[in-house]
Amino acid sequence: MHGARRLAAFSICLLVTTALATAQAGKKLLFYGNSYSARNGGVGDLVRLLAIEAGLPAPTIVKRYVSSADLQYHATDPAQVAAINSLPIGQRWDFVVMQGQSLEATAAMGDPALFRASALQILGNVRNHSPQAKAVMYQTWARAAGHFLYPGTFPTPRALQDEIRSNYRLARGDLEAAYGAGAAIDAAVGDGVALLGWQPSYYDPDLFHPLPPMTLLAGMCLFTAIYGVRVCPLAPDFTGNGQLVSWLTGLGIGRTAWDEMAGLADLCAARNVRPFPGSSDQLTLESGVAPGNIGTCAAHAVGLGSLLTLRVSSRNGVYTNAPALLLVNVFPNGAPPLPSATWPELRIDVGSMLVLLQATSLQQPLGLALPLPFSFPGASVLVQGVALAPSTVTGNPQLTTTEGCLLVFQ
Repeated sequence: MHGARRLAAFSICLLVTTALATAQAGKKLLFYGNSYSARNGGVGDLVRLLAIEAGLPAPTIVKRYVSSADLQYHATDPAQVAAINSLPIGQRWDFVVMQGQSLEATAAMGDPALFRASALQILGNVRNHSPQAKAVMYQTWARAAGHFLYPGTFPTPRALQDEIRSNYRLARGDLEAAYGAGAAIDAAVGDGVALLGWQPSYYDPDLFHPLPPMTLLAGMCLFTAIYGVRVCPLAPDFTGNGQLVSWLTGLGIGRTAWDEMAGLADLCAARNVRPFPGSSDQLTLESGVAPGNIGTCAAHAVGLGSLLTLRVSSRNGVYTNAPALLLVNVFPNGAPPLPSATWPELRIDVGSMLVLLQATSLQQPLGLALPLPFSFPGASVLVQGVALAPSTVTGNPQLTTTEGCLLVFQ
């Protein structure tokens, strides 16, 4: 009898120990990609460093980058498929990251149907080993403005990006249709690059490979897709010598580039990750409190005399001719307005809002820069930009919104 009790107690302890070890273990991440993933230290290693910076268990990273490879190669090459068995016995993959050849998801330079079929085959391969594994679709980006593919093969960078984006999303839909809701996640790197305006200064001289800030943006988008954690709140200490900061400074990336890319990555995160999501269009609200940087990381502590900047901008000329408003709500700390029941991208309560600024167009950004002449301790302000023009993302026929920016009075 005593032996049976001891055995039962031992079994319970073993189960608890195993559960704790599993909970504390880092994620197991398999990366398939090419030079877009490998350049500038590689996105896999960056995701690992971001997880550590966020206080999460360090993930196990297995990288299978092959120059110029497409998804069909990763799906069928024996060495690439064999990487699936590289974990110790008993361990399982949490995510497989798929980054295809940069033009394979286009009809003019690739084969979208084969791209989508190969994504299905890769996740099938991985699920034969790890039945609960999920796919992360690493959406690539358009060539920089001025590349020789424009306007002959593709009329504009935006047209190229729209096609890439559409087919990555279709691939995600295929994966969810085959394996269930939540089986695949978008890492919308290309959407973030679009917010940079495809400026050549972010690209290698070949006008398609990334320079370090773009690789940082890619790693941030992947990190958020995998962990469901935004990047802006991380705020690494650039005066220190932590692992992430050492990696960044080794690539010539400082606080300004970090802030810019973090804000763009958070704009491209899933809606349920963003605190005040807008329409996700080419319309942004930038903010900052001096002496900090101005960017789209939209949460700030403010008080009397704070040097505040707010700026609503049309990206890539999409909303240049639209009338625009800068709206605000004041509310007690911790009790923000609920999103509109009709238009959830409108975070401002229209019944209590104030119009802070308005303009007949966005030919120039709509905004202000001034020291705050007041303070409301215990209160917060939600600020949101609105363009009175249809949203290309939500389908709203009347308006497009920026993310909401939260100002918390101290």
